[in-house]
Amino acid sequence: MRNKTVSIAMAVCNGEKYLPEQIDSIMSQLSESDELIISYDPSIDATLEIVKEYERTDPRIRVVVNSIHDRGLVSNFDNALQNCHNEIIFYSDQDDVWMPNKIDKMLTCFDDEKTVVAIHDAKLVDEHLNVIEESTFQIRGGNTSFWKNLVRLSYIGCCMAFRREMLSVVLPLPTKKRSFDWWTGSICSSFGKMAMVDEKLILHRMHSNNATPSKRPPIGYQISVRWIIVTQVIRRHFIKRRINGE
Repeated sequence: MRNKTVSIAMAVCNGEKYLPEQIDSIMSQLSESDELIISYDPSIDATLEIVKEYERTDPRIRVVVNSIHDRGLVSNFDNALQNCHNEIIFYSDQDDVWMPNKIDKMLTCFDDEKTVVAIHDAKLVDEHLNVIEESTFQIRGGNTSFWKNLVRLSYIGCCMAFRREMLSVVLPLPTKKRSFDWWTGSICSSFGKMAMVDEKLILHRMHSNNATPSKRPPIGYQISVRWIIVTQVIRRHFIKRRINGE
């Protein structure tokens, strides 16, 4: 029997094409105490109707409209995280497919009380789920070092889970356009242990409307994100110590 409750933080926008397949792959793994929090950004397709129908038929699903002024991917995930209540939080894209054992495999990492965040490998697939690359770890490298990930990002949000207690330092997400995963992994690993599961636990779908960039962003963006991460990690460590009276 599972000894930890799970929250899935999913951000959706114009995702009607792949949403049912993704939601179904998640819900089949959730216990009665788990939850799927779907944050919705205004869309021009049937995304809202789809997620509302799932919410109507399954009490474990809750749809929350993103009311944060600066809408977009990062604020959408910020909104989802604010509504998560369970012990371990998973990020979820709207267009992937989770392997049937993903949640249970990841939860074993948190049997170690020192582990605050965990990442896993994934296969990259096209819109029809044909494999493009066998391993994201082979492409990006796979390591748990804060400094090595600052130099070269080796994880993505849809392959990440972390303890809810880390929300006090994760939120608000300071990156504006994307890179919420870079931030989350960095801030969590600066406070505790990051675990790595060397198994492909999702099919990460790549297509024309994918939020994951197909090529490296401009150097100016990379520098600005690194600056945000370093300065915010220092700031939030300072705030945490002050709150704890250290």
